[in-house]
Parts: sequence; C-alpha cells; structure tokens
Amino acid sequence: MNYKVYHLIAVVLAVISIVLAVVLLIWGEKGTVFFAIIPVLIAGAIERMGKKTK
Repeated sequence: MNYKVYHLIAVVLAVISIVLAVVLLIWGEKGTVFFAIIPVLIAGAIERMGKKTK
C-alpha cells in the first residue's frame, strides 16, 4: 500500500475518534471519553507506518 492509503486510513480513524469523543461526552460518563484516545493512537501508528513506505 502506498502513503496515500495509510494517510486516508489515519484520517478516517481520527474522525471516528472525534465523533466517539463527542458521543461519549454527551451520552456517556465523563471518564469514558478517554476511550476515544485509542483510535487516535492507532491512527498515529498507521501514519508512521505509511511514512516508512514512502
């Protein structure tokens, strides 16, 4: 896979994380918002993998 595919996957995960954080903030308990950090960490790892394929 090339860099653009990795970047697209990372961006999608970041958007999912934002939506998840807002939903958990509105309907969930305040402590559960930290679960929204997990997709951001995965997105960062995927972005780094994509930079290695350049």
